[in-house]
Amino acid sequence: MFTVIRFPRSISSNHGASLLEVLIAMVLVSVSILGVAGFSTVSIKGTAFGKEMTMAVTLAQDALEEVRRVGYQPSLSGVVTVVEPYGSIARAPLFERAVVTEAQTPAPGLQTVTVTVAWDADEHVTSLSTILAK
Repeated sequence: MFTVIRFPRSISSNHGASLLEVLIAMVLVSVSILGVAGFSTVSIKGTAFGKEMTMAVTLAQDALEEVRRVGYQPSLSGVVTVVEPYGSIARAPLFERAVVTEAQTPAPGLQTVTVTVAWDADEHVTSLSTILAK
């Protein structure tokens, strides 16, 4: 008929995990959580930098649009620099913006305008340029 298989007493009486198994499982879980936490930190820093870079480029574009609206200035000579220091830009107090206009550059009848935006105490900088004609 049927054969009954009997396990040795040592195997059938093992009802739980040993302390060593629990410790190994805890170490594995801890290492995986630390890995995810490290990745999260890098991701958060990258997102913050991306937000700051977007704001800096937007500030530079705004200044260039204003320069294009005003247009070529025939009375301008040499190099004119207008700086908006940290704290002076209403919606972006953590940024500094400088607009540099060079007359007769790169050729007579042209003006080169470069807008530079800095943040984090000048640790990060981005700039945009355009050329205006008569």
